[in-house]
Amino acid sequence: MIFTQAIFPVFLVACLAIYWTLKSNQLRQLFLLAASFFFYGYWDWRFLSLLILVILVAWATPRLSDKYPEFKGKILTSSIILLLGQLAVFKYFNFFIGSFESLLITLGIETSTTTLSIILPVGISFFTFQAISFIVDTNRKHIANDTNLLAVSLYIAFFPQLVAGPIVRAVDFIPQLDKSRTFQINLITKGIALFVLGFLYKAVISDNIAPFVDLIFLSPEKYDSTVVIAGTIGFYAQIYFDFAGYSTMAIGIAYLFGYTLCDNFNYPYASFSIVDFWRRWHMSLSSWLKDYLYIAVGGNRGGELMRYRNLFITMILGGLWHGASWAFILWGTLHGIALTINHFWSAHIGKKLPNFWLTLSVYWFLTQFFVLLCWIPFRSENFTDVWVILNAFSPFNESTGIPTIIPWALLLAPLFIDTLVKPSRRIEILNKQNPLVLACLSAVIFAIALAFMRTEVQAFIYFQF
Repeated sequence: MIFTQAIFPVFLVACLAIYWTLKSNQLRQLFLLAASFFFYGYWDWRFLSLLILVILVAWATPRLSDKYPEFKGKILTSSIILLLGQLAVFKYFNFFIGSFESLLITLGIETSTTTLSIILPVGISFFTFQAISFIVDTNRKHIANDTNLLAVSLYIAFFPQLVAGPIVRAVDFIPQLDKSRTFQINLITKGIALFVLGFLYKAVISDNIAPFVDLIFLSPEKYDSTVVIAGTIGFYAQIYFDFAGYSTMAIGIAYLFGYTLCDNFNYPYASFSIVDFWRRWHMSLSSWLKDYLYIAVGGNRGGELMRYRNLFITMILGGLWHGASWAFILWGTLHGIALTINHFWSAHIGKKLPNFWLTLSVYWFLTQFFVLLCWIPFRSENFTDVWVILNAFSPFNESTGIPTIIPWALLLAPLFIDTLVKPSRRIEILNKQNPLVLACLSAVIFAIALAFMRTEVQAFIYFQF
């Protein structure tokens, strides 16, 4: 089920009506869990068993560790291997087999390998990462080992963030389950406003850019360099509005049920450095990679060179998390290199330069141009297309000129408005608004969004991850 499908508002309104009618906090949680299972099973009910397995592994691990303390390390390791193993089978099995076969062929060795017809479960990376974070946090004593099954299940399966994040921490979500909830009109109107804003981002802006971007990236060699550049800039905008739109809707829906999710985007295209970009883009993943991977491989321990190595490893694996493709590994590698250079520059060179507006403008341009170029392998079908698109940025290419892309440039205007005319914090702005005014404004924006959205529903980009 997709947030922008016609059936979703029906599902959401029905859930809210039943949820707020129930008096018991436990009944509400049970109902919300059942609704979350229905939401996930609506796509393909067969994969509910996988989601339930992940939940049971996360719930059982700390309990088994308490029962058999002498095997605590082995239990923890086995659980994480099991979770990563099922992720590897569904997401990476064919990729590694295919890569190994290509290597053998390159070496002149005849081979015949077997691949599997595997359907990638929606959101598998997201709920697997949440399960791992729960296991690690209980081991670190941040969460009680005897957390009940209902709490663990709802933490992992909570439908607003189940299939595309934000990646929620158990320490942030599970304590919310102990609080009784009352219907608060200011919380409801805030949730509606965020949902409508996210809907506008996704259904109107991102989905209207998508056909142009898809056309260019399908066969970039057919188009003039100016059009290819426009398509690349189009994806730069599309992926932001698509993913930020989903995250904003998810946060808004959680508010409707009385829960708070972490922010996931903080105007990343206003960043003046790659380090700053990763503090603003997909923030829940960035912090997860830092706390559960970067620190695990060594973090800042061992000096500057080891720090850069660990950062580099983290970003390569972060790229691989996005998909079973060498293009995603390249994307992660490039960002790893850029982050290493950025940290070195800040530590040894940057502080010696004058910090005036011209310097900041150069930093902003270099950062965003690098991010733009890195989206090329992220989106391209193959490395041949990557080269064709990169070649379009060469100053020696002929082009038909700016007038060709003016109609499409109009679609990018919201990106600049969103980035340059940004409020300090969306939630802070919403908190200051009168609920009635906020509700009326949301209704108007939603009506406009419905009028301009495409009839063909586009899946969210991050569903594939």
